[in-house]
Amino acid sequence: MKVVILGGHGFLGTMLAQRLMAKDNARQGIDELVLVDQMSPQISIEGATSFIGDIADPGFLKTVIDEKVTSIFHLAAVVSAAAEADFDLGMRVNLDATRNVLECCRNLPRPPRLVFSSSLAVFGNAPSVVMDDTPALPLSSYGTQKVIGEYLVCEYTRKGFVDARCIRLPTITIRPGKPNKAASSFISSILREPLQGLEAICPVRRHMMLWVQSPPTAIENLIHAHDTPPSAWDEGPRIVNLPGLTVSVDEMVAALKRAGGDTSLIHWQNDGEIERLVGSWPGAMNTARAGQMGFKGDDSIDGIIRDYLDLPVKPSTR
Repeated sequence: MKVVILGGHGFLGTMLAQRLMAKDNARQGIDELVLVDQMSPQISIEGATSFIGDIADPGFLKTVIDEKVTSIFHLAAVVSAAAEADFDLGMRVNLDATRNVLECCRNLPRPPRLVFSSSLAVFGNAPSVVMDDTPALPLSSYGTQKVIGEYLVCEYTRKGFVDARCIRLPTITIRPGKPNKAASSFISSILREPLQGLEAICPVRRHMMLWVQSPPTAIENLIHAHDTPPSAWDEGPRIVNLPGLTVSVDEMVAALKRAGGDTSLIHWQNDGEIERLVGSWPGAMNTARAGQMGFKGDDSIDGIIRDYLDLPVKPSTR
């Protein structure tokens, strides 16, 4: 089995590669693991091969998605606030590159298995609890690009060009490293920085409700999405809302204090655009289908903080 991770040098891509190549991993059959990104890797993964290039370039993509490829994890994306600020860049990476990936899959001798990472940002001003059949009506460029990507992935699957499955990730927290250009970056920062004795800015109100998931849980869900047989996806769309945890900003700050973090290091500076973007996303979901399919969520924000503190290596993030 030849596995390709697009966005393989990013935070989740690196964690996924480490998990797939771990010596104690009971999974068998990975003959080759290829990591593809536009940035150099921060951490070397033993047994993996890295390629640096632009996946929006069809010529480059054909060099890494060859006839030996059996599985692809598509994690590469321009994050929310960056896609909102630079429309052309977001369309090129989040939409055009996804079409390029699907065309490469279409031209392979055997349809590969593709896991497409989507986002809760596909919902805009959603009801208090999003259900499995709640329509995706995004209010951001990023969310719109992800919705279109989902439809393309499902259409290429319907035509038999690829065996794909789309998973809508909650906001992943706590991300190690430094703040990035995601609108949700503060959700990690207000926990991560004070735990290191550093200052952090919270740009939204304390009562805002968030739908979150820890990095270790996200990695297990990515692998589970890949490993579930096609028949598990036949009873509904090839799109699933992943389980998460509903937590308010205030509840996160309280958990930070319980973990020994200095909450006085958080500075409250409202940013209307960040609040608009993040506030349009769901704060709660009923993910019955995901539960039936075996996907997992986290038990508590305290557990998520413990997961972060227990990470042996905290890679940087973009």
